[in-house]
This record gives sequence, C-alpha cells and structure tokens, in this order.
Amino acid sequence: MNKETGRTRSRGFTLIELIIVVGVVIILAAAAVPSFGSTLARMRIQSNASQMVQDLQLVRDSAITYQQDLYVYVCTSVASGKTAYYYELFQKNPTNVTEASRHYTPADTPVSRKFVRKDLQYGMTFGTPVHGLTTNVAGKGYLVLAYSCGKDSYFRGQPAVVSDTLASPYTVFSGAVGIPSIGIPIVDSTLRTWYVTVGPAGGARSSGVSP
Repeated sequence: MNKETGRTRSRGFTLIELIIVVGVVIILAAAAVPSFGSTLARMRIQSNASQMVQDLQLVRDSAITYQQDLYVYVCTSVASGKTAYYYELFQKNPTNVTEASRHYTPADTPVSRKFVRKDLQYGMTFGTPVHGLTTNVAGKGYLVLAYSCGKDSYFRGQPAVVSDTLASPYTVFSGAVGIPSIGIPIVDSTLRTWYVTVGPAGGARSSGVSP
C-alpha cells in the first residue's frame, strides 16, 4: 500500500494552454490599440485647445488690469504653416498716439511678459476661423482679436475682431446679429477638429462642436 509522502506535486501549464493564453492576450491588445490611439489623439488636441483658452483668458485679464486694449493674432496663412498664435500682455508703446504704433505684431520679436508666441504641439494647425474675419499683417493672413480695456463704447474685457490693424473701430461681437461668437478650429493630421470659441462677453472655451 502506497503511503503519502506529505509533498504536493505542482502541475505546470501545458503548451496548448500557454498558446491559448498568449492568443487571448494578443487579441485583447489588438482590440485596445485603436481605442488607445484615438484617446491619445483626442487628449493631444484638447491639450492644445485648453492651453489657448488659458492664454486668451490671460490676455482678457491683462487688458482689464493694465487698462490697455490688447491684441491676439492667430495665423491663418498657409505659407506660414498656420501653427502659431501671438498675444500681447502689455502694449509695445502705450503712450503712442496712433493705434497701430501701440501694438506688437507677429513681425516683432517676443518679449517676456509683454508679447508671447505660442506654437501648436503635435503637428497640429489652425483651420479657417468660424465667423471670424482675417486681415493681412506683415504680408500674412491672421485672425486678429482685440480685448478692450473698457474705453469708448466697449465694456471691459469685451472681445472684438480687428479688420484693420492700422485704425479702429473694431468689429464687436453680437449675440443676435453680426458676429455671435468666434470659433478657432485646431486640426490634427487626421483632420480631427476641436474648437476654441470666444463669446461676446470675452469668455473662451474649448469644444468638439463648431460654434
């Protein structure tokens, strides 16, 4: 009669079982890759849009704080790649009599805490603005926005389209007629589009829906 030795035999996986497990893992991984890629692409385009929303809010706050009309330039020129935008945090020559001479332009070198250039990340570009007029600045096309300090008939922080950087008045937004809001499309390599929308009161938000 056989006696128990007190030792337990451990049974390993067979080759067939290992092949089945590896096959299941491969199938699950293959199914997850497209979903992960789509999620990553969405996160990247949203990251660009969120950064621009923060920058526009900073410009609006600076216009109110320093009591200066401040400009934002969004590149719409194909020749320039449509990847950059510029914004003022303080005017170039605040005491100058003429409007054009007070402001920085994309032709100027960025100045710390006064004039900033930002480039879209991950190879993304700007699309054609929704409801926005583009103007020629230094030989290139830009959507130019002005955030008002509250002078003349504009309220503090009010956004407007600058159709002519050499002279005002600006084209103000209107909830009913004219320009209800401005949509700035950000487009990735697969033509996925996300929008930075600027409303009549100056607030900016990002969304996958065109304004």
